[in-house]
Amino acid sequence: MKIKFKKLKVASAILTSLLASQAFAADTSKIQFSGAVMQSWQTGMEVDGAAVNPADAESDSGFHRLRFALNVNAQVSEKVSIFAELAEEPNDWNNGSAAISQDLAWIQFDMSDTMGLRLGNLISTTQTFLRYSDGAAVQANPFVGNGLVDMITAEEGVWIYGVHDVSNDTNVTWDAVVSTPDFFADFSDGRGYNYGLRGTLNFKSGLSFGAGTFKTNHDMDAVTGKAFGSAIGLGDGDNYQFANTPVSARGTHTLIIPGVDAFIWQADIQYKTDNFMIHGLYGKATDDFSWANGQGSLQTNYIEQESEMAFWSIEGKYDLTASAYLAVRYQESTNDSEGIETENDATRLQVGAGWWMNDSTLFKIEYVKQEEEQFSGGGATEFGAAGGAEWDGIIAEASVTF
Repeated sequence: MKIKFKKLKVASAILTSLLASQAFAADTSKIQFSGAVMQSWQTGMEVDGAAVNPADAESDSGFHRLRFALNVNAQVSEKVSIFAELAEEPNDWNNGSAAISQDLAWIQFDMSDTMGLRLGNLISTTQTFLRYSDGAAVQANPFVGNGLVDMITAEEGVWIYGVHDVSNDTNVTWDAVVSTPDFFADFSDGRGYNYGLRGTLNFKSGLSFGAGTFKTNHDMDAVTGKAFGSAIGLGDGDNYQFANTPVSARGTHTLIIPGVDAFIWQADIQYKTDNFMIHGLYGKATDDFSWANGQGSLQTNYIEQESEMAFWSIEGKYDLTASAYLAVRYQESTNDSEGIETENDATRLQVGAGWWMNDSTLFKIEYVKQEEEQFSGGGATEFGAAGGAEWDGIIAEASVTF
């Protein structure tokens, strides 16, 4: 009881501080607070076949742990601002507590009307049309879960970006990032930097073309025994949950590229109108290194053996009304690593619907099915076991922004 009371007093002090800050914001318009809360429920996610963890073969229904986030925006001067997201994300951190972590934050410098620079924890990705869920920030994603082949993570570094009008009907966006791959300072010799470059060409008709590249550059000795060179090849944490797999594990993603000395590229095409969107992508990822104990599970030991994957995706969204929509996504990943030629595909199908109760409240429901062949590198499959594995289920989500 004493511990709970102490936590309550701390929470009360934080709330009082926030309310005082919000009052200040109302007077000066320099500081703004916003936030998000998300609660989800699932049934299924049973693994049929050669599961890495046999205890995941059967699963009951249940609620996920609630995710929440508080965002702080401050306009320090005409050209300088800051952003910070303070979030509790069990699908990322899984530290056994309800602690708030700083997941995304930066100092922003507006260099001109068309260019800017950010320093801090940044988004590293090859994706040019972002639709993904990150903790409580889920409303930009029409689906409940993220994609099987999402190449995205957060890293520390510098991010420069620009938007330029080519004509009255056409514009170009671009950004470049130089980063280090984790949230914990590591200056080991050979740790290296990561480099990313993206761009889009957007027409008034709604047709857009995009492309992104990403390069990691680490010596094997510098990352052995530590977290992977970069988590970009593993995607962001999904909200799908197996019965006994740790919440923060990437058990729903293909685990092929460890991100030690990797190169990833992706090309996109999208057509979007007021009530319809269709988006397709194709990409490849290679690494001069592989996990020492085989693909399909997270490790911290590596061997000098090439790993490679090809991936593609197609997704669409149609607005039935101003407040309701349907969405479908199909994705496929192929493990083309050295010595692997057959039984190497993983696929994911997502079929979902959403309903906006109001401008800040969104309800979603989705059916998901993933099939992982024997050598696909799928996180639910015991790598190399004949027959592979598959899993499916239904997941529902309610989210509110404020």
